[in-house]
Amino acid sequence: MTEDINMLIYSLIDKLKLGNIIDEPIRVMGGLLNRMYKVNTTSGIYAVKHLNPEVMKRKDAKKNHILAEKIANIAKENNINCLPAKIINDTALQEFEGNYFFVFDWVEGKAINEEEITIEHVQKVATLLAKLHNINFEEVKNECSLGKEILEVNWDFYISKVENKEIKELLIDKKEYLTRLDKISTNARKELSNNLVVSHRDLDLPNILWDTNNTPTIIDWESSGIVNPCEELLETAWDWSGGQKYFDEVKFNCFINTYKENGGDIKDLNKAIYSNFKNKSGWLEYNLKRVCKLECIDEEEEKLGEKEVLRVINEIIEFYNIIKTIKFDEVETKN
Repeated sequence: MTEDINMLIYSLIDKLKLGNIIDEPIRVMGGLLNRMYKVNTTSGIYAVKHLNPEVMKRKDAKKNHILAEKIANIAKENNINCLPAKIINDTALQEFEGNYFFVFDWVEGKAINEEEITIEHVQKVATLLAKLHNINFEEVKNECSLGKEILEVNWDFYISKVENKEIKELLIDKKEYLTRLDKISTNARKELSNNLVVSHRDLDLPNILWDTNNTPTIIDWESSGIVNPCEELLETAWDWSGGQKYFDEVKFNCFINTYKENGGDIKDLNKAIYSNFKNKSGWLEYNLKRVCKLECIDEEEEKLGEKEVLRVINEIIEFYNIIKTIKFDEVETKN
């Protein structure tokens, strides 16, 4: 597999006239969906993203990826520090030998982990999110399909398909809980459907790089689409208060208040608690497809899917155990 992808990258770089490769492409670990490679050539250093072949088989995948780069470029034009793909031969999406790639200029920076989050990080990300939500994306809003769907997962289908004993038992045990959340979430999402913005929709820790001056750069715009602002606020505040490893209520409250102070819309916070489940269940279902080999390219991806299914189910339970204890009316009035 490594030799095959390296040959593809050599040929792609040659086709795009980006110089001669100096060193072997280096796999950059960390992505949960696509695979990234650092490529050093005589014309510069590039990040080459090989888009997941199974995802790219979907009906609207090409359109959604091209649109995501439009959104990233509009954000950049509106002073959001972010990294759109390079436009080469009049397109950001590079199709080559049945594969799809984005090519980026390499930026020096790193994603932080939950233990490294400071109040300064929280304030900077909350400010970025508020600014992003206040950008006028009307020229592309009607093109967005990601975020419009309101689907419920057929948990019985995956229980019947999955072979991993631990996952099957966990799904059986939590099926009624997940089904109930799904139905509540459907109603909440419908209630919020008249207040939507265009946004990144995946501003968790791996998708923001920090340089030596602690300046954030938003990357990985493939999930861009429409979303209720409070839904994304809640999800992002959760991530940046350590939600996936621990929960720091001070950071959580700071995120929401900083967002509000920078012009963010918080009127739908209470309803967003349950509509937020659709984001989590969508990612859970995708990883169940990996585990069941319905959308899976190799064993590495299957193992990643298994890890994510277990993590996401446990995160959903933790999220709702914690979030129902927060009095949002009090959070919203703190300064």
